[in-house]
Amino acid sequence: MTVNLNLEALRGSTVFGNDGEKIGKIGEVYLDDQTNEPTFATVNTGLFGLKETFVPLDRAQETADGLTVPFSKDFIKDAPNVDADGNLSPEEEQRIYDYYATNGAAGRRDDVRDDRLAETGAAGVAGTGYNAGRPGLDADRTDAIDADRRNAADADLAADRRDAVAGDRVEGDRDVVAHEERLATSDRVETRETGRVRLRKHVITDTETVEVPVRREEVHIQREKIDPNSAEARVSGEGVFEEDEIVVTTHEERPVVETEVVATERINLDKEVRQDSEQVSGEVRREEIVVDEDGNRR
Repeated sequence: MTVNLNLEALRGSTVFGNDGEKIGKIGEVYLDDQTNEPTFATVNTGLFGLKETFVPLDRAQETADGLTVPFSKDFIKDAPNVDADGNLSPEEEQRIYDYYATNGAAGRRDDVRDDRLAETGAAGVAGTGYNAGRPGLDADRTDAIDADRRNAADADLAADRRDAVAGDRVEGDRDVVAHEERLATSDRVETRETGRVRLRKHVITDTETVEVPVRREEVHIQREKIDPNSAEARVSGEGVFEEDEIVVTTHEERPVVETEVVATERINLDKEVRQDSEQVSGEVRREEIVVDEDGNRR
């Protein structure tokens, strides 16, 4: 049966394992729909406490520091992943019970579980009343429960042997747990500006010389003698013994200078991401336990 636990004190309290190691804080408490007793609790585990893991409360013990359960932290962290969505179906309860039965601390929990599953046995978050009237498990699961009980019995035998070696804890014994900090990295990184690149262009004036073919006219004087006996020599009339002048105009070509704009070069500016690794360091703290017995420290 479930031990008497203070529901209000459970919320937010710290859960410790059977070795005294701190496991995490309780997030939600699930009540039995029939008895209204605390049946399961979700414990915040994982990195930064972001994971919620279900833990049965039938063998939990309230202490001055919080709540102690008969399981180790690693064992609880590996429990089945069940969504904490306000209720537990009978199938989800069975998965949780099957897992914790393999720890060797299940023992008498089998009887409690069989009684609860024989009723309407679904569990819901305290205060919601979500699962009232849900149907319980059917008779087809009896074989699975019997097989689970046999496996738990073997685990109980191993647990009894460990308990015989460890002995019973003396009332009033207190554990001191040492802790240490470790550097933990995450996917979150910060981006900072490392530099800038500018592309600028300016105008440069140069002198360029090119050869251009041009033409020009030149005047050449040619003298020819006339045969006195020819008809041309006996010409008379207008123009004879008169002054005369002939003007000949010469031409030349000169280059006309013009400029045209042509593209000569293109520059592209691209960015690429390179994956590197960096070593980071930071200060971490750790606790050391010193035993001071009658002035003798060790």
